[in-house]
Amino acid sequence: MKALSCFFFFLLISFFSAATSAQYEIFQENGKVGLKDTDGQIVIPAQYQSIGWSDGKMSVINNITGYKQNELWGLISIKNHRLTQPTYSELVPAEGNMLLARKKSTLSLRNVQGCITVDGKEVIPFQYDGIKISSLRAIVYTKIDNQYRYGLIDLSNKTIISQQYKDIRSIGSLRYAVENFDRKTALFADNGKQITSFSIDSISVFKKNFAIIYQGNLQGLIDREGQIKIEPTYREIQVTNEGTVNARAADEWIVLDGKNQLIRKTFADMIEPTGKDQLRILQSGKVTLADVQFNTTSKTTMNALGGFYRDRAVFTYDGKQGLIDRRGNTIIEPLFDKLVQDRQFLLANVRQMGADRWSLLDSLGKKISTKSYDFITPFNGEYFAVKQRGHWGAISFAGKEVLNCTYDSLLQAKGQFIVVKFRGQYGIMNLNDEWIVTPRSNMLRLVSETRYVEFSPKTIFLKSMDNQVIYFTDNQVVWKEDHLLETLPSGTVWKIDMDGRITDRKVHPDEPIEKIFEESEGLRGIQKNGKFGFIDSRGRLRIANRYENIKPFSEELAPIMIRGKWGYINHYDNIAIQPIYEDVANFKDGYAQVKQKGLYGLINKQGVQVLPVRYESISVTPHKNLLIKQDKSFGLADAKGKTLIHPRYHYLEDAGNGFAVAMRDGKYGVVTYQSISTIPMLYDLIIFDPYNNVFLAMKKSSWVEVFKP
Repeated sequence: MKALSCFFFFLLISFFSAATSAQYEIFQENGKVGLKDTDGQIVIPAQYQSIGWSDGKMSVINNITGYKQNELWGLISIKNHRLTQPTYSELVPAEGNMLLARKKSTLSLRNVQGCITVDGKEVIPFQYDGIKISSLRAIVYTKIDNQYRYGLIDLSNKTIISQQYKDIRSIGSLRYAVENFDRKTALFADNGKQITSFSIDSISVFKKNFAIIYQGNLQGLIDREGQIKIEPTYREIQVTNEGTVNARAADEWIVLDGKNQLIRKTFADMIEPTGKDQLRILQSGKVTLADVQFNTTSKTTMNALGGFYRDRAVFTYDGKQGLIDRRGNTIIEPLFDKLVQDRQFLLANVRQMGADRWSLLDSLGKKISTKSYDFITPFNGEYFAVKQRGHWGAISFAGKEVLNCTYDSLLQAKGQFIVVKFRGQYGIMNLNDEWIVTPRSNMLRLVSETRYVEFSPKTIFLKSMDNQVIYFTDNQVVWKEDHLLETLPSGTVWKIDMDGRITDRKVHPDEPIEKIFEESEGLRGIQKNGKFGFIDSRGRLRIANRYENIKPFSEELAPIMIRGKWGYINHYDNIAIQPIYEDVANFKDGYAQVKQKGLYGLINKQGVQVLPVRYESISVTPHKNLLIKQDKSFGLADAKGKTLIHPRYHYLEDAGNGFAVAMRDGKYGVVTYQSISTIPMLYDLIIFDPYNNVFLAMKKSSWVEVFKP
């Protein structure tokens, strides 16, 4: 009863502190902060770096809050009376009138954590690496022999559970889940009494005096006295607010060929194909690699597995990432907070004191870079861009720092040269950290390994790397791979090579032209007097500007609009397909999509509708067939418009092997290109495995009531 009274006292304190916090607001003056009440009266003058707590939140507890001075925290009352000196690196509220604080140890260089009251009294000494208050108990941990070891104490620092465990969690009902270094869990009472043996894989928080226990891939139920109420034989268990317990078995997965021949079965949450004779299987939050016989091939436990790249994939275990190969062998242990594959390299991040520290590793996880950085970008073919203390530099694939981290940003790279921004100006460096073009206010751009462009306010200069002007212009310029296109005021376009020579002239017509489009099949679209036509590269009018709109030529035909309708003309300005459509697309492989009365179809180059204009949408599948939609249902046609599967499914996926996965009313099956159903629509999901040419069909298990109080 006493413990319960203290708990409600903590709740009352928390409520009171929230109410009083709303009565004050922080104000700033001359770069310092203070506190005012709701009447605008200053209660704490503006003479501190911050008011509140080190987590950035503001609250007042028993008329006390935190203040920051000289980068350290202390306690101050709302009457501006300092209760403690600023000696803490961290200071945050816990429960009731308790505060978690951190400061530098007097015995070592470690930052250690303790617990104080709001009047500054130390209740838990500063000797732990971490503390978490849980009602009248505190979970504490300390690094011993390079491992964090957890224990449980009361608020007078009396040991309840000794510090010898891998983890301790409060799970409600005055109970704790204690995990040993064999990764097994036992149930303990809040007085330190061990209730169960260390035989449980994991345990949930208590709800209605029941907790779910996890054993392998299965779940069961335990009460607060440690009695097994339901053996761990179910895939999933739920405890309702009324105390009723529902459970379901694992989902069944069936491997079938396209003709519905059973190959094998298993149970899992999800199965995904990842390669020839390889599957990714998810069960109860654990991922394994398996062959098509469902034999496990991975030799490590994983919580997540990324995609394979060069037959290797990043996996996650307990929040850390490592690397695994397709055979299931661990290449790199899960030691990193983030691991990124980049060609034959790895970018690895380990967070230290809340900050990212990135390193460059080789393919086996050996560190290449001599330093760690705030950030590393992927390899661009020449170097990795790295960031350190807000400035950018570069390292080579051998880990050598070829550009010191002194630049505002690295803007562009080409070959051995890099455009950098340095103290607000622009320059070009080489990979020996030498200036090739010294910093200047004008922006720079590399256009080749021997040329760059400088943009002055009015003039554009093409220059060599020894700063010699090769070409300059005040006109509009478009940069290409090995040349530039300059548009003269007359509209004529000159092609300029990297030595400043004019190699081609696309002449603008003498008459005023409103708009000129990109060239296609030797002709450029133009707009003149509100009408559209085409000119050649010499600026000569080849197709008169008599159309309301045009699109580029493709496969010798160009879309044109007459009286609000689209059709097609050829290079000789002959109508090839009559303008009868609301919209048309360019031709590809002899066919084009057209739109009429809001619906789509497909025509050939003779204008014949090979797929009638009656579909809500038409899209090309990865296997070059056409996914068609009509009346909100999907079907399939081939590339020439022949209907393969009539639109009658809510989902359709072209498998590309003469079959398609179909779904109607939430149930999946398989049909052939001849619209014949081969796998009946009985399944909750079907995934096609293209690597092994089979279908993975899933039947979801149902929930049943297994226990009622």
